[in-house]
Amino acid sequence: MPGLLSDRPRESVVATNRSANRRKAARPGAARAVKALVALTLAALALTLGPLRPADADAPSRGYRFGVFPYLPVLTIDQVFGPMAASFAEDLKRPVYLKTKSTFEKFADELSRQTYDIVLVHPSHYVEAADRYGYRPLVRVEKKLTAVIMIDAEQPWRGWHDLAGRVLALPPELSAVSELLKAVLTDAGLNPDVDVMLSHYGTRISCLQAVVIGSADACAVPRVILSRVGLIAEMKLKVMAETTPISQLVIAVHGRVPAADRAKLLADILSWPRTEQGQAILAAGTWSRFALARDADYDGIRRDHSRRSRTLDSLARR
Repeated sequence: MPGLLSDRPRESVVATNRSANRRKAARPGAARAVKALVALTLAALALTLGPLRPADADAPSRGYRFGVFPYLPVLTIDQVFGPMAASFAEDLKRPVYLKTKSTFEKFADELSRQTYDIVLVHPSHYVEAADRYGYRPLVRVEKKLTAVIMIDAEQPWRGWHDLAGRVLALPPELSAVSELLKAVLTDAGLNPDVDVMLSHYGTRISCLQAVVIGSADACAVPRVILSRVGLIAEMKLKVMAETTPISQLVIAVHGRVPAADRAKLLADILSWPRTEQGQAILAAGTWSRFALARDADYDGIRRDHSRRSRTLDSLARR
């Protein structure tokens, strides 16, 4: 597919007639199972999505915009999510335009404009998109997210309060890990950027390198980074602390998308573990599978946001 251009007017278009990439069943009977799943998900959608806005009359003719928040480099997003957009286009029988932005801030601005019909975002972004802009969840990555604090292997630090007065390196400011760490620090009674200085980096590797060269005292990264055992050993780092698990990436749709198309998207995504094309999509993103998501699943995040806002106000008055 064409290369993804994040801030330029051209778009990556996934055609609907990609006959060369038609799905092949991973085992006999998979096609029948997928058709049965479509019927079941129609009922599930009524419970999952709640009241819908009137459908956008222009949606069938103009295709859909699929916005992916920029937690990966632009070209990597093209490689990982291009096949996903192709799968959507195949089932929807219309073009799907894969879009992203060069920064989290620019993506958040587009989200506020309700530019995207389908989005892949982290849970905090989802809550804002749902409560302010009319998006509703379809699925979430089944496996939960945890972040680890990496420090120099020779440091004796053991807990969150050992970070007081130090510099903590983080991924980009609106990333899931950064949002999570700010919440964890606040819960520990540490005011971010006051008690612990935060320094944001463009990639996980640059975050880790900041600890190695002494630009930061610690770095927060997703736990999955520990799978790169050789890299961690070479950098002479160790885990100081780990956060509690939270929900991972969410795929949501805007209320203007017709219910029939939502059902097709949901059935498509849930069928991926049983098809060769779907398994390739999951492998590209290193996901095990997606699970059905409900808006109520994120009420805990809403409560946490409210509680932490009150805590930050209290810390600021100290």
